[in-house]
Amino acid sequence: MKVLLTSVTISSVSFIYEYGYVIADFLTLIRGIVVLFMLSLIPDREVSLDIFMIMVFIAWFTDVFDGFFARKSKRMGYLGKWDGWVDTAFYITIFLYCYALGFYSFKFFILVLIFNFLAVFLTRNLEVNQAFHFLYILLGFRTIYLLDKLWFIRVSLWTILVIILKWSRLKFQIRNFIDSWKNLLLGKKGPSH
Repeated sequence: MKVLLTSVTISSVSFIYEYGYVIADFLTLIRGIVVLFMLSLIPDREVSLDIFMIMVFIAWFTDVFDGFFARKSKRMGYLGKWDGWVDTAFYITIFLYCYALGFYSFKFFILVLIFNFLAVFLTRNLEVNQAFHFLYILLGFRTIYLLDKLWFIRVSLWTILVIILKWSRLKFQIRNFIDSWKNLLLGKKGPSH
C-alpha cells in the first residue's frame, strides 16, 4: 500500500511538473472569460450581487491555482505573460462595479486608474501594478462591507484561507509590494516583465 501511495505521489508530482503550465494557462483563460462575463453584468443595475460575487470567487479560485501550477511546473505557458494583466482587468472590473453601484465618484475612479497606469508606465515595473491590486482589493472590501455583511464574511474567510495556504508566497509578495512602492516613490525602474 505504501509503495502504491508513493507511486501515485511521484506520478502526480511528475504530471504537475510536465503539464502544470498547461493547467495554469487554462485557469488564466477561464479567469479572462469570467472577467468578460463580469463586465457584461455591470451595466445592469438589477444584476444580483450573488451572481457577481460567485464570478469573483471563480476568478479568485483560478488565480490562486494558476500560480500554484505554473510554479510547480517551473515554466511559463503561452498565457503566463498575460496573467498579471488578466489580474489587473479582474481588479479594475471589481472597482468599476463598485463605481457603477455608486460607492465611488467618477472623478475618484478615473484618478485612481490614471495614477495606476502612470505609475506602471513610469516605472515599467509590473510589481507596481500589483501594489494597485491591493488598493482595488481594499476598495472592494469596503464596498462589500457596506453592501452585504454575509458576503463580507465569506470574502474575509476566503482571504484568511488563502493567506494561510499561501503564507510563504505572501511574504515574498509583501516584500515585492514594499519594494515596488519604494521604486515608485524614489523614481527607480524595477525589472519589467
